[in-house]
Amino acid sequence: MANPITERNILIRVLKNPNLMENLGVGEWNELLREAKISNLAGRLSADAEHIGIKEKLPLKVQNIFKSYDYSSRSSQRMIRWEMNRVKRALVGEDYKVILLKGAAYIAKELKCTRGRLSVDLDILVEKNKIDFAEDKFLRHGWEHHVENDYDQKFYREYSHELPPLVHPDRQISIDVHHSILPVTSRVYPDMTKLVDAAVPSVGGFYTFSNVDIVLHSVVHLWQDGEVRSSLRNLLEQHDMFEEFGKDQKFWDALVPRAVELGFTRALYYALRYCKMIMGTNIPARVMKNIDQYAPNGLIRILMDWMVPGVISPTLGSTGLSRWLSMNGLYIRSHWLRMPPFMLAKHLSTKMIMRIKGEA
Repeated sequence: MANPITERNILIRVLKNPNLMENLGVGEWNELLREAKISNLAGRLSADAEHIGIKEKLPLKVQNIFKSYDYSSRSSQRMIRWEMNRVKRALVGEDYKVILLKGAAYIAKELKCTRGRLSVDLDILVEKNKIDFAEDKFLRHGWEHHVENDYDQKFYREYSHELPPLVHPDRQISIDVHHSILPVTSRVYPDMTKLVDAAVPSVGGFYTFSNVDIVLHSVVHLWQDGEVRSSLRNLLEQHDMFEEFGKDQKFWDALVPRAVELGFTRALYYALRYCKMIMGTNIPARVMKNIDQYAPNGLIRILMDWMVPGVISPTLGSTGLSRWLSMNGLYIRSHWLRMPPFMLAKHLSTKMIMRIKGEA
């Protein structure tokens, strides 16, 4: 099922088999590091080399480059942990669940996908009826709104799944406070009570979603709410979690039924299909059989198989008109899933006018 386009990409080949780094030539290193930097995966290459014990065998220049990425990764994760500390301090005394999302959840659970990962913001979730209280607490403790114009403030509050980003002027780490994992205008909108009720205690008094729900959040973030293009890091994280959580057969038994319960079957189908096709993820045959019943029709599947592999990495695959069609096709798809056509047209028109006026 491997895709010939992605098999030619040096970054994907090395991510799948890090031992290849031992025998790369100068030209291959230049290509690999360029791809990795654009994809925000250079730190991951360094961590993989360290993990399999080949780091000191690599060219000295590469070792020095990797040291820089190691420092950046460790520094960013320390800042996220400290911001988590500050968030918990601001919300002390509150009795509702504060759930870590995305990179913060991966860091809290010390997952494989955090190795060498750069984290630039902190995502948390509270129930919608508590979000105003949380916002007030943050503003009282020095955070400020990063979005100031009235239109964007209104759009976030009425149609998005989160508050406008908040930034503390002393630390410059953005925190995104969510009340859902998908915009309220999305064609698929889950019952958030089911996700919050299943959340489990984590470090520092925080919570995280269950392992199955952590994966499904990543899946819908990429395949339902995201543009897909240049999302190799997201796909790699899903591959890592499938491999790590999949050591427990109960994870696989619960995955598809939970996706059915939450309405995430189509997104999960794409995640499993392209993790297997591009990253060679080891997915049980019974799971693929169970998710196949939620596949799109043949024409859409052919289109997705053409578009996704060619643009999943920033410089990968198709070029010229083919790449342009793939990128824009996936861009239109993401917006089509995110909000109704009339609302989308109105929103994009407003943003365009604001940019012309210099207000955005």
